[in-house]
Amino acid sequence: MERTNWKDTLTGRWYVVLEDGDARMVIGPPEELVGRLELPEPFATSLHNILHRRGILTYQDATRRNQELTGALQEALNLDAQRLHEAFYHLQKEEVLP
Repeated sequence: MERTNWKDTLTGRWYVVLEDGDARMVIGPPEELVGRLELPEPFATSLHNILHRRGILTYQDATRRNQELTGALQEALNLDAQRLHEAFYHLQKEEVLP
């Protein structure tokens, strides 16, 4: 079995998996993790992919690296703050135009 990264093309989410031919077993992050938090898209996928990139794949990872877990959440929120700021900018720009 080979450990590799795999992207689900339907959801855009990255996973660490074990592959053996056509068989694939997800190591993490767990597929249903962000779903349990009932987060809206695309925030949920952003957080999932940040956890993947930071190597927080399991409960043990999250427990050992609590500061990194907090950092992942802050990073995901920062992405949404940027989108919110851009939305304000574009709305303000539209109001200024005749």
